[in-house]
Amino acid sequence: MAFEPVFEKINFNCKKKSVSEQIRAECKADISTEEVSSVLNISAWAVILESDVENGGVNYGGKVIFYISYIDIEGALKKCECGVEFKGTIKDAEIGSMSRAYLSATVDKADCNLSGTRPIAGAYITVRADVSDCEHFSALSSGENLIVNQSEIPFIKSFGVKSAVYPVEEEFELSYPVAEVLSHRAQAVITAVQCGVGAIIVDGEVLLSAIMLQKSEKGDIIKESKNIPFRMEIECEDAMPNMQATARVKEKSFKTEVSVDDDGGKSVVSASVNLVFEGEAYSDETVTVATDAFSTEQEVELVKRDLAYYKTGELRSCSQTVSGRAMTEDLPVGTALLAVGGERVEITNKRCDGDLTDVTGALYAVAYLRDGDGRTFTLKLETPFECSLDCPFACNVELETVAKAQKARARIVSINEIELEADVTFTVYPEERNEVRIIGEIKPLGEKKKNDSALSVYIPVEGEDLWSLSKRLNVCPSALIATNTDLTFPLTGKERIVVYRQK
Repeated sequence: MAFEPVFEKINFNCKKKSVSEQIRAECKADISTEEVSSVLNISAWAVILESDVENGGVNYGGKVIFYISYIDIEGALKKCECGVEFKGTIKDAEIGSMSRAYLSATVDKADCNLSGTRPIAGAYITVRADVSDCEHFSALSSGENLIVNQSEIPFIKSFGVKSAVYPVEEEFELSYPVAEVLSHRAQAVITAVQCGVGAIIVDGEVLLSAIMLQKSEKGDIIKESKNIPFRMEIECEDAMPNMQATARVKEKSFKTEVSVDDDGGKSVVSASVNLVFEGEAYSDETVTVATDAFSTEQEVELVKRDLAYYKTGELRSCSQTVSGRAMTEDLPVGTALLAVGGERVEITNKRCDGDLTDVTGALYAVAYLRDGDGRTFTLKLETPFECSLDCPFACNVELETVAKAQKARARIVSINEIELEADVTFTVYPEERNEVRIIGEIKPLGEKKKNDSALSVYIPVEGEDLWSLSKRLNVCPSALIATNTDLTFPLTGKERIVVYRQK
């Protein structure tokens, strides 16, 4: 008698990987190199504006903005900006047209070339794509004329990636007149994500900072920082409070404007930044599949497959102060430290240690200094750091960590050493990798040889359970229990198993 298998279609988030490439972008500033005595500092900010996934790669397009602080030929501090678009393709054979990719851009290094008629600002930019795949599989669940051993397996049901744009505007007053904003930066940090009714709720803050040149005889350089909290609701009609969610954010545009009241000796800074959010809501589901199967009439071959899937855990946010000592060239006599900006961290290693997560990396910043003769200059600072995050995770969980540094401080401790520290917010995205085994196909191999005995008595193997015994004896488990009501599993090997066959 032929069997007819029934398959259950399931959707597994079974592949995750990160791919990246480094590109070079350059643009010409709108000033003459003859106006520039020396470059004080150059910083850059990059953003991905568009992306498209295709078989074998991810196409992307973005823009990088350069901020050049310089000293002109008359000794005055000034700033200019320029920007350029970039595009490219990150190639990887494992990326398919149904893959999803979250792209980000990080400026690794910015420089300025003064050899031509106009300064050329350049940057090395790492474009990273976090790629995931949701694949559909068919798993045997039941079937006519089949005996199956069923089990419930967990999987994560996603309700799709939802996006939204959130504008942040802030205005604050300074107690001094500003001559120039030498550099500025906005960083968005997510501190919590949860599901509400019909929405993914994202909490966090925007870290604003600017290096200001004070309008005064001394021309002091001052850093101003401000944290602006936000709560964003990303529309997701399927979201409910009992679900889990994850979200990411990136800055799409940022600008500052300064108005100065010379008579009152004050300034008002207006800052605006557009934040782009991507959120995804999940629910924990189960599906009933067959872990084993046989036919009483035919020999069969089971084609099994191991599937890996990722379960997203609760996002955590931890704040730590990291510090270290940066080695420098010998500082001129009488050097004073004015401000520290451009702070950032790179994580080199993460390690689970009980209830703590140990993180090592490097802290970077730019120090604005003035020597004893009144000359303003900058130094790039770098120091290794190590800290422990009080964010307990299981040691088998994969942790993706986003680190944002702010409020850097520095102190000259010797002629060639500067102590550097900063507050760092670590946003941790935990993902647990699990594996399940399914039966993807069942093939008939021919009819079984039938036992003509109306009654048989068997001696079981010690430790056998009901399923293994039924499969070995080619009997339905319910029929076996019906005729052997006193059996207790696992078996001792001393029982006598009776099998009746209808004639």
